[in-house]
Amino acid sequence: MLSLDDILAPVPGVLFRQSGEELVVVLPSEGRFFVLNRTGAQVFQMIDGRRTLGEIAKAMSQEYQISPERAGQDVLALAGKLLERGVVIKKQRGEQ
Repeated sequence: MLSLDDILAPVPGVLFRQSGEELVVVLPSEGRFFVLNRTGAQVFQMIDGRRTLGEIAKAMSQEYQISPERAGQDVLALAGKLLERGVVIKKQRGEQ
């Protein structure tokens, strides 16, 4: 289970391209792709292997003027889906 203290990173080899307000995320090794809406795209692009999910939620809370709790729930839900689909991996603290 993910927490706001977790740090995620895109899996090696994942490709993505902006298409209007959506982001197309491609896993070439598996021949799969996913489309994220504007908000999902912002979260995905902040998943960089350095920021915690809590830091990302805080940025989204400020951007969309929603409560930190709501932003945290939304970020955790999306991050869980991305992890489940193999688009991101969970990093250990201090891991480069």
